[in-house]
Amino acid sequence: MTARIPLAATRALWSLAPLGLDELQADAALHTRIDRKYVVDWAMFAELTEGLANSHRALEIDSRRTFRYETVYFDSPALTAFRAHMQQRRRRYKARSRRYVDSGLHLFEVKLKGARDETIKHQLPYAADDHGRVTEQARAFLEARVAEAYPRMAVPTLAPTLRTDYERVTLAHGPERVTCDFALSFADATGRMVPGLDPGHVILESKCERGLGAVDRALRTRGISPVSCSKYCVGVGLLRTDVKTNDLRWLLSRYFGAMPLGARAMAHGPAHA
Repeated sequence: MTARIPLAATRALWSLAPLGLDELQADAALHTRIDRKYVVDWAMFAELTEGLANSHRALEIDSRRTFRYETVYFDSPALTAFRAHMQQRRRRYKARSRRYVDSGLHLFEVKLKGARDETIKHQLPYAADDHGRVTEQARAFLEARVAEAYPRMAVPTLAPTLRTDYERVTLAHGPERVTCDFALSFADATGRMVPGLDPGHVILESKCERGLGAVDRALRTRGISPVSCSKYCVGVGLLRTDVKTNDLRWLLSRYFGAMPLGARAMAHGPAHA
């Protein structure tokens, strides 16, 4: 999958100086950070990127600046992780395996929510054959990270629940990172897919150690506010009929061009009992 980026956005992206992966990891690994997400169109992406040309650099590997990611999220049959996120519980986590398609790297990742609303990410190297499942080692890793953060919190049985596939551009300046995701699609554990992010839009995520980053400030001056846009919650909301998506419906209808299956089933159901 290689998405077509509009010419103005491509020019803006290539106006930035390059940044190598080793340097990115050294300066902006940001395993503990404050995250803010925005959904913008390509014209705004180009405008913002041009404004960052004197400060930020773009991740470049083998003369490429866009990279494909495939992620499998794990949850309980009762969707414990999904419901905890939708209810904005402070004690919550996500577990996933990620494949960096272009490099062949695989990781098992645990994301936790910290006491000051920061995101804390832990990573475990993973074998390619283990992508899409929770090994005994990964289960032990997850339980240990959850026990450290949330004592006495039990981890239920987990299974593959959602797969996301998308492309990403990464910009960075010192410890500040901006990821730009597009061509996003979703599939459930059976492989059933639904339409993803509208091709005219990009999900920007500002990741900073603290405070506001340059992108946050630039978007604020343009009257653009952060949105709650968890890829996992959006995908589950689109694919499942047994979850409530009231808080997501405006986001899904505006940027994903789709009605959640649960809402669709209600809309198409019998008019009278």
